[in-house]
Amino acid sequence: MKKKVLVFTGSRADYGILKNLIIKLKKNFIVEICAGGNHFTSKFGMTYKEILKDNNYIKYKSLQRPSGFDNYALLKFMSKSLLEYSQFVKISKTDLVIVLGDRYEAFIFTIACFFLEKKIVHIHGGELTHGAFDDCLRHSISKLSNFHFVSHIKYMKRLIQLGEDKKNIFVTGALGAENFYKCKKLNKNDIIKKYKLNKNNKIALVTFHPETRSKISTKEQIKIFLNSLIKKKNLNYLITYNNSDTNADYFIKKIKTFSKGKKNTIKLVKSLGAKMYFSILKNADIIIGNSSSGILEAPSARIPTLNIGNRQSGRVFAKSIFQCDLKTSQIAKKIDFILSKKKIIFSNPYYKKDTSTIMLEHCKKIVRNKNMIFKKFNDII
Repeated sequence: MKKKVLVFTGSRADYGILKNLIIKLKKNFIVEICAGGNHFTSKFGMTYKEILKDNNYIKYKSLQRPSGFDNYALLKFMSKSLLEYSQFVKISKTDLVIVLGDRYEAFIFTIACFFLEKKIVHIHGGELTHGAFDDCLRHSISKLSNFHFVSHIKYMKRLIQLGEDKKNIFVTGALGAENFYKCKKLNKNDIIKKYKLNKNNKIALVTFHPETRSKISTKEQIKIFLNSLIKKKNLNYLITYNNSDTNADYFIKKIKTFSKGKKNTIKLVKSLGAKMYFSILKNADIIIGNSSSGILEAPSARIPTLNIGNRQSGRVFAKSIFQCDLKTSQIAKKIDFILSKKKIIFSNPYYKKDTSTIMLEHCKKIVRNKNMIFKKFNDII
């Protein structure tokens, strides 16, 4: 009889990354999906539909929705979600749980799995993102997990610093770096036609999330960022919605206002879906913002990234990633610099051939070991 694997996805972002791994898992396991509440909100594009479109069965659907996007509202959402996830996990007969990343939804789900003694694999542990609460949540998820699939040797060393056993840490590369090559993509003319863009302008793919650990208020952050885009009038901006972080609704409101009356040069999209996202990634001239996609995936697409501010600070950067402070004048100048640069070196430090297959083989070995692993803290002194 096939073993069961429970995969958690809290949003469009982690599902897009997990998609190809789920395909491979389904050939070897009974795969059950738990989808967090943000998948079912119109504000973020009702992204559960993409999960169903891929013929995946959502076994557990969260009924919780954020009532707002200040920190207290997110805490209420998390507390209600914890009770709900605990009920899901309690009735699940899964042999293995897979959780990706650093989001508060994943953190809450992992707490439930830990206390109900499920065997947990954490993907993308050991990384740093100094400019977001996610940094602390990621490390917390790692400490609650039994096994780790890390994207870079540097992150393996960091988990060892956190007391994790080297035998349970596997350097697999990043799924996102591999996914770009696995996905069928549209050509540039299809994209220009679909979004009615100015065909004479270059294309910028833009995602800007609130920097939740910053001396600059989130309201001031979006003001600075949008003022920098106003200065550049010869670009088509394809702007995706930000994550459901603190003041996410304020960000969305301001971006909507910014995009009004600019139909041929600015398109605001709630969620692109994996195929369209990678199609734009392939045909864009630059990525602008502070999304992890610009760090993990863009180098595979041979697209330069302008990474703004500190949200991704601490991660390993490819040579095609250019950093600048959250200052209007710096951002505008850096965009010009990147687009005029004749030679950019593209090499993705997160790419490893057949990452999803490597992860699958490790999952098979982990499931075969029927013993629950109770961890000890491994001192390195």
